[in-house]
Amino acid sequence: MNIRLFLLCTMSTGFTLYTKSACIIIHGTWAKNEKWYQAQGDFFHEIETANTYLKLADEVVSFSWSGKLGYPEQIKAANILTEKILAYDFVILIGHSHGVTVGILSSIDLGEKNSLSNNDSKIKKFYALGVPVDSESSIYPDMSVVDHFYNIFSFGDIIQPVHGLHKRVFLKHDRITNIAIQLDDLHPHHMKLHHPAIGKHLLAIPDIYNKNKIGNFEYFEHGRPAEILFYTYKFPEYHFYDELEKTIQTDKKAFELLQYAFFRSKKDLQ
Repeated sequence: MNIRLFLLCTMSTGFTLYTKSACIIIHGTWAKNEKWYQAQGDFFHEIETANTYLKLADEVVSFSWSGKLGYPEQIKAANILTEKILAYDFVILIGHSHGVTVGILSSIDLGEKNSLSNNDSKIKKFYALGVPVDSESSIYPDMSVVDHFYNIFSFGDIIQPVHGLHKRVFLKHDRITNIAIQLDDLHPHHMKLHHPAIGKHLLAIPDIYNKNKIGNFEYFEHGRPAEILFYTYKFPEYHFYDELEKTIQTDKKAFELLQYAFFRSKKDLQ
């Protein structure tokens, strides 16, 4: 078949080789009116600039939901997000806090709908920033629709554990990577996880930096606990973190002591 005939057949059948994709940024609880995830926000700007250069998706868009606390609102938002995702051939998700929960619930919804063709994953990458992890319940990403899930957290984040009710890391999976981070040699707090210095490099992690052997990322292994050191004025650095589980236990004990001291001092004031 010559090129002219092929084009004629394509036009007559409505068939197209073009794929439509998006990078979707999802805010967390009580953050609907914040600017960072919207078009005029600093984090959004860095993601959009990186995507323009790397050409990973056709567009960067923000996803706004009520931001109200609790599963009913998160499920409602997830159902809307699912419809948004289905409008694309594939997406990259970036969520913060319970915005990640909304994305996870959407992945479960996508899996239940069984709406995929040729077993292609709808969510190519899912960057989870500071999500309260509930790994022992059904709130767990459906990896049949997610290629790679990056759980990015900080030991300086006292909001993520939600008074000890949630964890920091997901159960071991060869396509879920738990990544502890630092920013300018400090463990960032919850709201610093969407700092523009992180957004500037996020989409390049790990594949682009792996390919170009930047910041030790040529040694990146999916599923292996990691530490990434972000900096404001230079490329991030990747390291294995095989002692993560031990650090998690130390962190848990420190958090319990902090809780005890807080409630003890509160009781003394009464």
